[in-house]
Amino acid sequence: MKRSIPLAWLALILASPAPAQDSGLTDASGALLPFTPPSGRIVVSERSDFSKYANGAYLGHVYREARLELERESLPDGSARYRGEALVLEETMHDLRSAARRIDGAVPVEFVQPVSGALRFTEDNGYPILRGVPASPPAAARVGARWMAEASVVVRPDPAAPATRIPVLVEYEFLGASTWEGRPALAIRGRYAIRYRGGDRAGDPSMTGASGTRTADILIDPVDGSTLFIRESVDETFTYAGGRSIRLKGFILHFHKGSLPGDRDAVATLLGGTAGTGSPAATGSMPSGAAPGGAAQGSPTAGGSASVGVTTAPGTTTPGTTTPGTTAGQPPGTATVPGPAGSSPGPAAPYELARSDRGVVLLLYDLRFEADSDRLLPGEASRLDAIAAALARIPDRSFLVEGHAADLGKPAGQYQLSEARAKRIVDELVARGLPAPRFRWRGLGADSPIAPNDTEQGRARNRRVEITVLD
Repeated sequence: MKRSIPLAWLALILASPAPAQDSGLTDASGALLPFTPPSGRIVVSERSDFSKYANGAYLGHVYREARLELERESLPDGSARYRGEALVLEETMHDLRSAARRIDGAVPVEFVQPVSGALRFTEDNGYPILRGVPASPPAAARVGARWMAEASVVVRPDPAAPATRIPVLVEYEFLGASTWEGRPALAIRGRYAIRYRGGDRAGDPSMTGASGTRTADILIDPVDGSTLFIRESVDETFTYAGGRSIRLKGFILHFHKGSLPGDRDAVATLLGGTAGTGSPAATGSMPSGAAPGGAAQGSPTAGGSASVGVTTAPGTTTPGTTTPGTTAGQPPGTATVPGPAGSSPGPAAPYELARSDRGVVLLLYDLRFEADSDRLLPGEASRLDAIAAALARIPDRSFLVEGHAADLGKPAGQYQLSEARAKRIVDELVARGLPAPRFRWRGLGADSPIAPNDTEQGRARNRRVEITVLD
């Protein structure tokens, strides 16, 4: 199997141009100084790419992915608290990086990273899978200098079993200056052995042992010490009660990035919105001859006017209620600012814009499907053309498509229908030229209502699709 892109990343890591100038983390001699990453929002993508063997026989290629959105808060004692959630993508036994991916679940994450010692978790659902890496050197470290620190890794060789946590002792080596995505970076290498003989009470009870080695090539920001990228090379064997074994050989990529308010402002502008709170902005107009179907009746942005509002903190909104900075009738965790008083109605827009905890959201109300089906009515084609054209203006971002249903019928049917409709929208947008790997999708049934279900108007509001441009 070709893996040219990861190897290119590795070559980029190992490149060592002249030492970075004006680096906040190195002294005049180029030695790496002790560092503490700053507070703020972090988005981490974890991508595992393995060859999988069972009892020595090759089973196939395994691809896993999770996306973590975390807020890092520095505490007075020098430790840091991380809070957020992880979106977990469905594991595949073949390479689906050329296809849209289904979201398997969303789980909360909360832990404290002390100055030294193991992480303390309040919410531990197996993410992040690499914990406490990298660790700062205890004193200035010249190129080639080494230091040791504790960390842990999370493994799940059997996707149906609980995740297992394995403590490790990492030996770090400072490699010097490098680059990442065209900007200066500092390179560190970590090496550690995997040894497990039980002990994780929350882990897989049938796992009796694990052995192997890992090497982590790490890039950090030369100014503030925030992690930019980690590539772990993995070769591990896991044993189970009854004598069976699983071997995983490959790599894990960890992409880290911060999220700045200006990022969302730029996305909103490309989608036809205006970033300032309270500033009106027209969403994309319907193409000539298109059937209306954008803002639902009673929407604060009916008439084709929408604006990006204020983001609320993860988990602070109760479905069907309004929180400060949130407009009634909007999805939980989003906010939309209405147009100015006295503004004249315009043509119906194909979508409304809002902000959520994950990024800028396109809200699609009143998409017309056949009853109890994911088949779109023919009149929706031009509306989808407009949505595809808008998303095509957003480079290098992933899109999360979520289907929602009204609370009618059995919950199982609601989930199935909302999932099928989300997947249908993905297929329609891919057919219009958007790359399939940029899409993630899931159905949420009637779990997140934004209006009462006791009127047809409310049910129409709840029966929607949301497309989030992920930060």
